[in-house]
Parts: sequence; C-alpha cells; structure tokens
Amino acid sequence: MHPNHPKTWSFRKQLKTIILIAIFFIMVCGLFGAWRLLQFSSSQGSIQQSSQALHQIFSTNFDKTRLIGEIHTQLRLYLQSGKADNLYLIQKYSEDLRRKLSTEEQKTLGQFLEMIDTLEIRMNSLRENTKKIPQTEKALIDISGQLLDISNREEGTIIRSLVVGSCLRHHQLYVAAIVTSQIDALTRIQLDAADIFTSLDAKLTALSKKLNSDQQLLIERLKTANYELDETVHTITSIRITTLETQQKVEHFLEILNAGVIEESLTKNTEASALMNSSLQMARTNLLFMSASLIGSAFMFAMIAFLLNQRMIRPLVGFVELLRRMTQLLAGLRGQQVAEDENLIQLSEMAISRHDELGEAAQAVKMLITRLRELSLFRQTIEADESTEEIYARLAQIFEYKLGLERFVILEQSDENSSAMAPVYCNPPELSPELPEFAIAEHCRAKRTGLMITSLETPFICKQYPFSDTMDHICIPMLVGGHVIGVVQFLFSLSLPEKVQHIKNKAVEEARYYIAEALPILQAKHLAQQLKDMATKDPLTGLYNRRYLDSIIEQFVEGTIRRKSKIGVLMCDIDHFKRVNDLFGHDTGDFVLMQLAQICLSCARKSDLVIRFGGEEFLLLLPDCDESCAATLAERIRAMIAAHKVQTPSRTLQQTVSIGVAEFSYASTKTIWEIIKLADIALYQAKENGRNQVLICQDDSVDKKLKNIP
Repeated sequence: MHPNHPKTWSFRKQLKTIILIAIFFIMVCGLFGAWRLLQFSSSQGSIQQSSQALHQIFSTNFDKTRLIGEIHTQLRLYLQSGKADNLYLIQKYSEDLRRKLSTEEQKTLGQFLEMIDTLEIRMNSLRENTKKIPQTEKALIDISGQLLDISNREEGTIIRSLVVGSCLRHHQLYVAAIVTSQIDALTRIQLDAADIFTSLDAKLTALSKKLNSDQQLLIERLKTANYELDETVHTITSIRITTLETQQKVEHFLEILNAGVIEESLTKNTEASALMNSSLQMARTNLLFMSASLIGSAFMFAMIAFLLNQRMIRPLVGFVELLRRMTQLLAGLRGQQVAEDENLIQLSEMAISRHDELGEAAQAVKMLITRLRELSLFRQTIEADESTEEIYARLAQIFEYKLGLERFVILEQSDENSSAMAPVYCNPPELSPELPEFAIAEHCRAKRTGLMITSLETPFICKQYPFSDTMDHICIPMLVGGHVIGVVQFLFSLSLPEKVQHIKNKAVEEARYYIAEALPILQAKHLAQQLKDMATKDPLTGLYNRRYLDSIIEQFVEGTIRRKSKIGVLMCDIDHFKRVNDLFGHDTGDFVLMQLAQICLSCARKSDLVIRFGGEEFLLLLPDCDESCAATLAERIRAMIAAHKVQTPSRTLQQTVSIGVAEFSYASTKTIWEIIKLADIALYQAKENGRNQVLICQDDSVDKKLKNIP
C-alpha cells in the first residue's frame, strides 16, 4: 500500500460488487429464457420433424448428384484411356445410384447401362484396330526396304519415299482420328485417308510396269499392305464416329437423371423455404419479447461493462503487459530493445496510480523490472569493457555511489593453476596495506566453502580477517560454474545503528545481483586473456614470443617515427648454455632460462618489450632510448646476471651473457629488422671477443664498426 494514499475501495470489494451485479443479471436472463423456452417447445416438435425429413431428402439428392458426377468423370476417363478400371467404377457407381432412384429413373439408368455395354464393345474394337496400325506401317517400311535392296538406287529411293510419306500421312490421320471429338472432322479424315491410299496405289501401279517380276511381286505386297493400312484407318474412324454418337446418348441419359434430381431438389427447396418462413415468424415473435427485456437489461450490462473496463480489465491488461515484459527479462531476453523500452516504465506508473492491492503488486513489479533494466544496462556496459580492471572499477562505482557501500575489497585468484588470492581493488585505497594476501586461497573461508560469510551473525567467523576489532564484514564468493574465482568483501563499522545496518544489508543483497551479472563477463575476459597469452607469450619464461613481435613491430616502429624518436635494440645470448643442457639436463637449463628472463624483465621499463627471440636469445626493444641509454641498460643486465647465482634443486650455477647493442632512428634508412640483425652481429662479435661483455654496433652506411663498452 502506498503510504500517501490510504485504501478507499479495495480490489476485493470491487470484485465482489461486480460479481453480485453479474449474478443478478444472469438470474434475470435465466428467468426470461425459461419463459420463452416453454413457449417455443410447443412448436419445436413439428418444425424439427419437417426439418429432418427435408434433411434426408437433400442428403439423398446430394448423394445422387455426387454419384452422377462420379459416373460422368469415369466415363470421360474411360473414353480417354479405355481402361477396364474406369468401366468397373462406372458400373459400381451406377449400382449405388440405382438404390437411390425411383422406378422411372431406374428405367432411364437401365438404358444408360445398355449404352455403356455398346460403348465397351466399340472401345474394344477400337483397341484391336489400333494395334494393327504400327504392324501395317512396319510391313510397308520393310517391303520398301526389300525393294530398295533388289532395284536400282533411284527407283528404290522413289518407292521408299512414297511409302514413308504415305505411312506418315496415314499415321497423322490416325492420330487426328483418336484425338478429335467432332464427327465432321472424322468424316473428313476418312476421305483424306482414301485419297492417300488411291494416290499411292496409282503411283505404285505405274512404277511396277518398269520393274521385273520379283520387284512387281513386292509392289503387289506393298499395295496390299497399303490397302490394309487404309482399311484400318477407315475402321478406326468409323468406330470413333459411332463411339462419339454413343457418348452423346450416354451423356444425354446422365443429363436426364441429373435434371430429375435438380427438379426434385427445387421442389423440396420450396418446402424448406416455407419451413424457414415459419421459423422466422416464430423468431420474430421471440425477438419482440426479447427486445423489451434487453432494453431493460442494457443499462445493467453497460454498467457492468464500464466497471469491468475501468476497475478491472484496463488495469489488469496493463499489469499483464508488465508481467509479460518481466517474464522476458527473467527468461534472459535482456537486449538493447528491452533495456531501453520507456513504455515499460509508463505502464508501471499507470498501475501505481491505483490505491489497492493491484497498485501494490504493480509497485513491486516496477521495482523488480527497474532492477532488471539497470542490471541489463550494467551488463551491456561491462561487455564492452576491454579488461577485468575496468569491470572491477564499474562494480566499485555501483557499490559506492549507487548502493552506498563505502568500504569493500575485491580479491581474485590470479589464475586457475595458482593457489594464491590477492586484492585487485580496494576502497578506500588506504585499506590496501593492511589486507592479507592469501598465499593459499583455500585459507579464505568464503573461497573454500563457496558460501556467503558474515561476521554480523557470527563474530570472529574468519581467522584471516584483520579488522575484527573495528569492523564487521560480509564476504560474497564469486562463484562461476562451481568454481570460486574470487571474493568480494564488504566492511562495516561495529557501531552502526541497527536501522542503518539493515539498509546496508539490503544494499549488499542488491550488490549480489550486480556481482552475478558481472561473473560471466569476468570469466570470459579471463579466458580471452589466457588465449591471448597462449598465442603471444612463451610458456616457459612468460616473455613475449616471435609471433607477438611480428604482430606489433610495424605499429611499434610507426609510433617511433611519428614521435621522431629512437629505439634501442639489445640482443642477449646466454654464454655456454648448451653446456648447461648437456651437463645438467634440460630441466636445469629451463630453470636457468626462467631465472635470467626474470632479471631482464626486472631491469626493463614497463614500456620496453622483452622477447624470447630464440632458444637462449632474448631481444629487448627500448622505445625512446638512444644508443648510449641502451648500452647502459645492457651493461646493467650483464652485471646483474654475472652476479646472480642460480640455485637449482641440485646445485648452484653462475651464468654470463653477451649482449649486442644497436640503434634504430626515425631518420634511419634501414628497417627495424636490419637493425636487429646489426645487434645480432654485435652479439656474435662479443662472443668472439671472449663473452660476458656488451658491444655496440655502429653503422656508418659504409662498414660496421664495433667498439667495446667497459
């Protein structure tokens, strides 16, 4: 409940009032309906019987029409394909139709079936004659081929051309006879076929006079085959004519049957119209009575609708919209669109204007959605940060300026393989010197258990906590995938009033949400950094490798040229390192490499690049450093390594290094790789001069002068 708005009419009372009004309205409607039901029941019986009878008739007529349509479809298919399956379906549908027809209609159906039998005979004859066409054509072609073999070339070619042309034209007429559905066209086809036969016969007769007896015998066979082909085409055409005539008669009988069904349907439709008019008259009577009652109840319904809309539906729609959006947020849909949707806040403000239970729920929802929105914005912000340090800085801003938590420490395990945990952020910074560094992270209770640890309920719960006499603490483990990567520790004065401490506890609870949002991003940044280190750093010494040098060298040089500066180049090599590996083993050699690499790192500045260039070679690139400065640093490295005693598990070793020095200037005509080569040349000259020394390579573009640095 809002403190400034006392409850005037609770949501429960509103709902109860609306329900009572609705019950009263339902009772009035029920009484009126019962009265009209008694009046309607007297005439309902006769109307229902008539309606059932009409329904039965219409259903029968529908079946008749459907069966006639199926018969007509199968007839078309039979005439096209001549398949027995279509004929069987015609007879089957006709038998089904017979059971639904009157005696007179059954006679018409009988005549239809007789025509179907006649049609079947003609279709079978057509099928048999159709088979003769290709046989006769083949015979003509074969005989003409024999003539071509035994006669001279010119005569044989003429005869074969005549025969092939006649066959082709006869075949075209045959195809036309099969395809066409016009009797006149079929008659013309017969005449054309006779003309083709007569023409070929005359030409063959004329040619036979010039041929010998064997050739004349083949000509007679050609004329006989030509006659058979013409006779077959003539027969097929005649069958097609009679088939079309029979088809017209069959379709005529179907039209008679269909017309009878339509006429009966129209008659019954008139009866149905009369029945409908009777029902409409009854409905009009009911409407007159209902109108009077509806006018009386209209005001009541309008009032219920108004109350439901103003006091229930509209607020609930707004509230449901809030819940829907909240569900999206809870389901993880925290994209930019949801995070910046100002309509969400406007809807929540509308719901908060109510002074009842719904308003209280809306207020709670608004607070939750506002929190989720802020968390979403926070997550989007830290996702764009480049490092974990930036994320910790943003968390610190949230803790201090938003939640009012002034004192806190963020401790982090350095990496998965390390057992140490150290502070990475401290507020205020003055606390840092007094904080413990956990050489063994498991000594931290929150890290070990993965649970929140608080001294507010259990004083002195953590033995590692250094401020037990002056401040309480709450430690929240940063738990990711069952693994604790760090701890956030909040500090509070022991003398805080109870009310203030309660507010601080609420702030810590709120801080846990921000920590939870940051944890996946922190883990992702750690993994990204580990992958980057794996690609760019030498796993043994921790120095940058050649791959990293190749990737940044151009940018490194461009910065030097832009500043019009210089780069000092040191090439270091461990003296007699192969002897260490041969005498003491590669494990000892690796230990020596790590020790000397750390000395190089300790001597270099933060801006310098220390790179493991080869097996026992280290390259140092010193920005903004001239030759003398580079030589000074090289001498310091040489001296520190010479004085350093490498303590291995089995023995103490003392190594020396040789160092070559060169200088890259922004005005130099040589590339950085050529300068590195000069430093390498100076290194090998130092080796030749007795090792454990620094040599500078001077390049005067004529020759290379090497001088010893004392």
